Amino acid sequence: MTRPDYDAIVIGSGHNGLIAAGYLARAGKRVLVLERRSIIGGATVTEEHFPGYRL
Repeated sequence: MTRPDYDAIVIGSGHNGLIAAGYLARAGKRVLVLERRSIIGGATVTEEHFPGYRL
């Protein structure tokens, strides 16, 4: 039997997902973080949805 590529898979690269992935990696685990958007950070990201309106 072959060893899996990852020890943990984190779905979502928001604040909590990145923190969880960091703790797992620091513990020596092989971690894959999946994010559906092209930018990481979740709700911590500031984006300009309409010209002049940053959220």
